[in-house]
Amino acid sequence: MKSLLTICFLLLIGNGLLSQDLQAIQDEIDAQIWEPFKEAYEARDAEAFFSIHAPEIMRITMSGIRVGEEYRETITQSFARPDQAPRTIEFRFEQRLVKDSVAYEVGMYQLVVQDDSHAVYFGRFHVVLKKENGQWLIHQDYDTSIISGEPVDEEDWMALE
Repeated sequence: MKSLLTICFLLLIGNGLLSQDLQAIQDEIDAQIWEPFKEAYEARDAEAFFSIHAPEIMRITMSGIRVGEEYRETITQSFARPDQAPRTIEFRFEQRLVKDSVAYEVGMYQLVVQDDSHAVYFGRFHVVLKKENGQWLIHQDYDTSIISGEPVDEEDWMALE
């Protein structure tokens, strides 16, 4: 009985340590990926935006796949357009998985255009991150505004709160 209690105690401690380690990794990913992503995206700073993406980034949307330089050219052109209204982006997560130096994260974003229309857009994203030389980088980024044939909306967004 004493050994059974010891095993149970060790398992509980082990699970607690794993949870703490996972939280530390998620905090690191937030600091290295999601905070810089938000800042660079909102500032339209292409170089800062590229710094969190692997050179061979694979960007997938409903309109197709862009890889590496093709994606960077698209972002450079988009961020350089002078007629775009300011915008903000926020993220919420559904799932965050990590194994060694690879992470897979699923969540939703809310994009708000700061002009007279004050348009709000929602979408779901899936990203694959890899840690290289101490730095997390986005290797694959997929997002969509449709889930099961229905547009992602504020109700979906609020469900992750």
